[in-house]
Amino acid sequence: MTLSPREKNLAFAVGGTVFVLLNLFILSAFSQKNLALRTELAQQRLEWSNMQILLSEQGVWADRDAALTLKQPKMTSESAAGVELLDTIRGIAKTHSVSLQNEVLGGVVDNQWYRSAPVTTDTHSSWPDLVAFLYALQKPDQFIVCEAVNIQQDPSDATKMIGHFTIARWYAP
Repeated sequence: MTLSPREKNLAFAVGGTVFVLLNLFILSAFSQKNLALRTELAQQRLEWSNMQILLSEQGVWADRDAALTLKQPKMTSESAAGVELLDTIRGIAKTHSVSLQNEVLGGVVDNQWYRSAPVTTDTHSSWPDLVAFLYALQKPDQFIVCEAVNIQQDPSDATKMIGHFTIARWYAP
């Protein structure tokens, strides 16, 4: 069976179109794979760079770990830890004119890096007094942190702030 010139041209056009579409499909797949490999390579280079930085700063991190081990307090009594923290919070609040309400002691929480003795309390004060209270409360050597904070303006007095805090002292594990 012989093809007419018109059929030959049509066959070449269909074959050429199939060839071009197949090449576009293959090139698209190669392009996507190339992009995925380049992204993975960039991520691995970034991880390698971060590992090199951590390795070069190994002495700094060892010194920081030693300082934390030396300075972070040890929990002597689980029942007294919350009470001691609450007394500390009350003393700091008193010096900064912050009134405490609804004080609740939480149970000791164990973590991989620290043990936590939380206290939940509400505060009522002016904004500058609250900032001074939080600054005095969270000094680095005290290992006291605000784990949860909700501060709002007092609806009855625009110069006052109402806060709901979960404050904890972190002890060595």
